[in-house]
Amino acid sequence: MYSMTIFKSPRWWDAQNRFVYDNKTHRRMDFESWDKFTLFLYKLSKRKLNGKQDAELITPAIFKPDTTRKNENVIQWSGWAAVDVDDLVIEGDLEDVLRDRFGEYDYVVYSTASSTDDHPKFRVVFNTDVPIDSTKLRHFWYALNQELNEIGDAQTKDLARMYYIPADYDGANNFFYRNSGEPIDLAVLLAKWPYDDTRNAQSFLDRLPPAFREQVIEYRKGKLDNTNFVWTSYRDCPFWPKNLAVEYISISGTGWYRQMYRIMIAVAGKAIEKGYPITATQIVELCRQFDIETGKWYENRPMEVEANNALEYAYKNGTV
Repeated sequence: MYSMTIFKSPRWWDAQNRFVYDNKTHRRMDFESWDKFTLFLYKLSKRKLNGKQDAELITPAIFKPDTTRKNENVIQWSGWAAVDVDDLVIEGDLEDVLRDRFGEYDYVVYSTASSTDDHPKFRVVFNTDVPIDSTKLRHFWYALNQELNEIGDAQTKDLARMYYIPADYDGANNFFYRNSGEPIDLAVLLAKWPYDDTRNAQSFLDRLPPAFREQVIEYRKGKLDNTNFVWTSYRDCPFWPKNLAVEYISISGTGWYRQMYRIMIAVAGKAIEKGYPITATQIVELCRQFDIETGKWYENRPMEVEANNALEYAYKNGTV
């Protein structure tokens, strides 16, 4: 059985100056086979949409009944997993390049709304031989990224992560194809790439029950009252990690996305260290300013989710 939980696209709420995210988990579609699941994705890819603002989001996560989209409510991933590829430099035909890398697997590739002719951006949806229990998801994500030579985002810790649906996005370089291979053998993959589970419980917060952990984080947020910091751009921001920015500029192959996420975490961590109550919106503004001057890789990417994740990480762990 293959399933997807469906969420409405985030909408900009002018009165509150923020994105509003759908976190209800009652919308779900089930498919009895990989063929029927991928056929549905293919049909979606033919639907014409103006952009991501018109698109739904999907996740392989199955949630506890009558709960919202939170990591702690995830039961399992339902037979598929997706990897976003934004920074891979393609030399030659994309289909051939990916087939050479992992053509033994069953997968679907579809373009994202920000894909261009000069810079294809896409998502690879893999077939797994069994559903993946939530207790194994962190190990699986680590192992999958190692298997793929980290072409995607290896940093994510979101068990309930969402993906925009395939579509014929206006102005984008749209494509969709399927590779016929074998499902990922979960047992073999996990054995091939061992994972140290203690990395998830190294901090005091990680060992707390979720309810207590949230209380500690909220307490820490409440202690941030030093607002005596001002800046006009990332260049004079006292929290901007200049060393990480230099590393970002020097990247010539892949890894821009991972490095930008590290920058977000560093900004959040330094602000928290100084007692400043920085917001995800401020982090996004700094990173967008920097991105405009360094390639505009994220011009059409909603970065608020990553910024919120970076803030959460910094509250729990500090900088990286």
